[in-house]
Amino acid sequence: MREESPYADILWRDDAQPLSRAFDDIYFSTSSGLEESRYVFLQQNDLPQRWATLKPSDTFTIGETGFGTGLNFLTAWELWRQRAPAGARLHFISVEKYPLHPSDLRRALDLWPQLQPLAEQLIREYPPLLAKGVHRLHLEQATLTLVVGEASEAFHNLRLEDDSRDQLVDAWFLDGFAPAKNPAMWTSELFENLAALSRPGATFATFTCAGLVKRGLKAAGFTIQKVPGFGRKREMLRGRLEARKPSQITATPWHLPGGNPEIKIRKVAVVGAGISGATTARTLAERGIEVHVFDQAPTPGAGASGNAQGVLYAKLSPKPGPNGDFNLHALMYALRYYQRHCPESVHFSGLLQLAQTDKERQLQAQIGQWLAPYRGKSLATEVTPAQASEIAGLPLAFGGLYFPQAGWLEPQKVCEALLRHRNIHLHYTRKIDQLTATDCGWQLTSAETGLQEETAKESVLTADAVVICTANGIRHFLQTAALPLRPIRGQVSSAPADDLSRQLKITLCGEGYIAPAHNGRHCFGATFKLKETATDLRAEEHRENLHTLAEMLPPIADAFSTQSISGRAALRAATPDYLPIAGPIPIWDSLEETYAELRKNRKRLIPQKAPYQPHLYALGGLGSRGFAYAPLAAEVIAAWLCGEAMPVCNTLAKALHPARFAVRDLGKNRKGVAS
Repeated sequence: MREESPYADILWRDDAQPLSRAFDDIYFSTSSGLEESRYVFLQQNDLPQRWATLKPSDTFTIGETGFGTGLNFLTAWELWRQRAPAGARLHFISVEKYPLHPSDLRRALDLWPQLQPLAEQLIREYPPLLAKGVHRLHLEQATLTLVVGEASEAFHNLRLEDDSRDQLVDAWFLDGFAPAKNPAMWTSELFENLAALSRPGATFATFTCAGLVKRGLKAAGFTIQKVPGFGRKREMLRGRLEARKPSQITATPWHLPGGNPEIKIRKVAVVGAGISGATTARTLAERGIEVHVFDQAPTPGAGASGNAQGVLYAKLSPKPGPNGDFNLHALMYALRYYQRHCPESVHFSGLLQLAQTDKERQLQAQIGQWLAPYRGKSLATEVTPAQASEIAGLPLAFGGLYFPQAGWLEPQKVCEALLRHRNIHLHYTRKIDQLTATDCGWQLTSAETGLQEETAKESVLTADAVVICTANGIRHFLQTAALPLRPIRGQVSSAPADDLSRQLKITLCGEGYIAPAHNGRHCFGATFKLKETATDLRAEEHRENLHTLAEMLPPIADAFSTQSISGRAALRAATPDYLPIAGPIPIWDSLEETYAELRKNRKRLIPQKAPYQPHLYALGGLGSRGFAYAPLAAEVIAAWLCGEAMPVCNTLAKALHPARFAVRDLGKNRKGVAS
């Protein structure tokens, strides 16, 4: 099971100040925490002066130990809005072992009315459940990456063990509880990770002058300067990184692209305009990149993303591991993502995941026990059959997990909204059938190339990078044909609503699903046919969907069976391990050659990088949870492409990596993909 006491244990003093019971220490100065934060961290890192000289295309990254109440983040964000040029981006990375519960965070930030406009944005984006791992929050002109966990481990989990990618931080806020109160945080491993994540010349500031802090910083390559402290504190430390040791490689770097030319990414081609392509395009466009989206259909979301209603949910798990962790973090990220980008196309009135079998009831009971310490009822909570019936508006024979903020969305409208951005250029009815690497980037050739010279010119586009988001079509390209994607046919049925079915207030999921009425009809389904690639509409699959619906809502299924049922069939794309593919594409035969020794010993450390396709990426394998998975997976793609901190921990980044299947085959001495 996961951590039993995930949140900070707060004692609210008579003066309304929060105190940590675990460390018997206050979160900020009782005289003026806001002024202390500005003096210690903003002034001593010279941020007002440094930000005034930034270019509009620059990104400035701050790293922090101890997020606490978020006060330091808000003060930095406030100054950024005042001093940084329009177009520049602030990335704030903070770690916290014991995050504040959302209710405690709001109470703490109420102490600073002058920060309320910013505090409200933070509270709105703050995750409802602060599980261990990486949480990515997007706010106006700022990105917050909040990593829940012990400080040294949390920072290590952001490292890819590649100095060219890990050196991200321009300035450090070394906060947290005093070394005398919390010596376990201020370790040599912490300072080594700080140095590994620092750009050359990165600065730091900290309120403390404790000896172990000075020794740790010096050993990691930072210079030290004592300056007057704030208020009654006589001294504090500031300094910068002058020299450091190269990072050690502790695991075979099969996930790191090697041999790529240094190309400044200004223009990206995204192939596919379904939900994976739309989220990828939007994520890159918001970083100021020119994005060209190609799709063979005349409209976005014409494939598996084209149903009238799409359900947003994910399978929670009480056990730690890549699948459960990604499902949880992807769901929370997606709920915020769609509300931010296309609120008019989402209907998050609630969702019930019904426990229709003994196995599912046992699993949900374990999930309920895991959820209890998090006090995360705004994400999900266990309900009885009676409670489920009241929530749904119709009698149900099963209890389940109730997700009050989830529900359903309008897929094509969501894709259209995401693709409406000044940096996104749309090219419909354009099937890309060939990708060719050149000295200047990538050349994309369209199947529409005609005989006329003018037409032929229009059928070729060049881009600095390419992201393939074409579901099962990912395998149609030579560079990605080795990926083990498998098609799964799914047919959705649609029936007219009647007086009884209109009483359904929320989305129901179990062995199948049904959404509330929309435009006078209900969508329900869906079938699951492995390895079938035909998309014809089948009467027997309508009957199968009705049978599945009858297990949840017998009277409604009975009524629908007498109606004229329509529907739609499409193909999902799934992976063998049920996790998406999101990341860079290797040169398969070079990958196999570089790591051939893994056939003899899968645990062997091979420090070399393998050559990769230059700036070629894929996002796919979303299965039946595309709308839950796509936003966070697209953020992973953007982090790889733009050289940013990952929105997931390094183990999860590897678990989503396209090369993972080939490396596993090597470790099991299976026939390689290049054979």
